[in-house]
Amino acid sequence: MMRAINVGTASSTSVGRVDGMLRIGWLPDGLPMETPVTIVRGPEDGHVLWIHGCVHGNEYCGTFTIHKFLRDLEPGQLRGAVVALPALNITAFQKNQRMSPFEGFHGGDLNRCFPGKPEGTVTEQMAFHIYNPLREYATHFVDFHTALTEDTRWALFAPAGNEVAESMARAFGFRHTLPAPLDILGGSAMITAAKNGIPSLIVEAGGIGPAFSPETVEDAAERLGNVLRRLHMLPGPVTDHGAMTFFSNFAWVNTTRGGLFRPAVKCGQPVEKGDVVGRYYDLHGELVEEGRAPASGIVLAINNGPLMPGGEILVHIGLEPRAV
Repeated sequence: MMRAINVGTASSTSVGRVDGMLRIGWLPDGLPMETPVTIVRGPEDGHVLWIHGCVHGNEYCGTFTIHKFLRDLEPGQLRGAVVALPALNITAFQKNQRMSPFEGFHGGDLNRCFPGKPEGTVTEQMAFHIYNPLREYATHFVDFHTALTEDTRWALFAPAGNEVAESMARAFGFRHTLPAPLDILGGSAMITAAKNGIPSLIVEAGGIGPAFSPETVEDAAERLGNVLRRLHMLPGPVTDHGAMTFFSNFAWVNTTRGGLFRPAVKCGQPVEKGDVVGRYYDLHGELVEEGRAPASGIVLAINNGPLMPGGEILVHIGLEPRAV
């Protein structure tokens, strides 16, 4: 008899796929707030890979990637189990926005609230109900995110220096990757899981809303399969994606002014400190300022504009890149 995996109403004790719902809180009308769960089980016990998408509700590329991966996954070929939650922050997902519309005055970034609080804000309660089964069952963890534009392709693994986490990142194979120290992204699912001894990977693929392509989904799903091959959860050779570029850390750079913005760089492009990354124009079409890189590194994400309020994230830079 296999060990039972119970996540909400999804209960798996034998080979195959089961679908269910996990209650992650309560709606304002008193009805349960639920998010979908799928468990796929192979004929042998082994690792349990937890995957989820849409921690931020408008990052739909992760949902489509998880769906594609699950459609292609044959339970009979699987060793161990996969637990998948493709639309984690369900009320934000339904509204096509980053955070829950029921958060109120608390900010509500789910990826800063793990491991959560049973009597906290609505988002802290979500994190609590999600993280409890993750911590109970997961031996490995992959978290799908997006940035702003379709060409986003980078990853983070944690903890930095962990051989298993690094092997997952290399099997996924995005060239630009950050070995994440445990003192960044406090409250993220990745860092929280890593602190609990679960090797973890964040994938940043595609952009928010519809800013991703079918090719991105196909590619990310295939790379996820390669992670399972690397973990000996699926048969077959492991694809070697070649040399990677690791960073020491990253920097989010915010705008100092508003205006009509046109970027001058793309994701994956190297920049030197002081390079122009974009230009601001006023409503007469006149150039009013150039945005410049505050540090050297690799562009990981760029705000595509066109309307740019002051204080908005402008560019995300990977610092001190090195080939490994």
